[in-house]
Amino acid sequence: MKSLPWDTFSRLVAQFLVRLTGDIERDTNLEEAGLDSLSLVELVAEIETRFDVEFPVEMLNWDTFATAGTLYAATVALLDNEKISS
Repeated sequence: MKSLPWDTFSRLVAQFLVRLTGDIERDTNLEEAGLDSLSLVELVAEIETRFDVEFPVEMLNWDTFATAGTLYAATVALLDNEKISS
């Protein structure tokens, strides 16, 4: 299993949240913190590049990107699947 520390992930996501005040937490609502459709695309591209994963189309919905925690869980699941299929 690949490891993805929360602090590494949260620092990356925070860069895309223009209305974030304070620290990013797992329950931070990404849309309220400033994630819009354009920054969402940019964030997905950055996560895919940085962590060498690919979001399947069925994961590209607002449920996946509702909070920092849901996005973290999805990313960790992709990392785990990459490890299994490698």
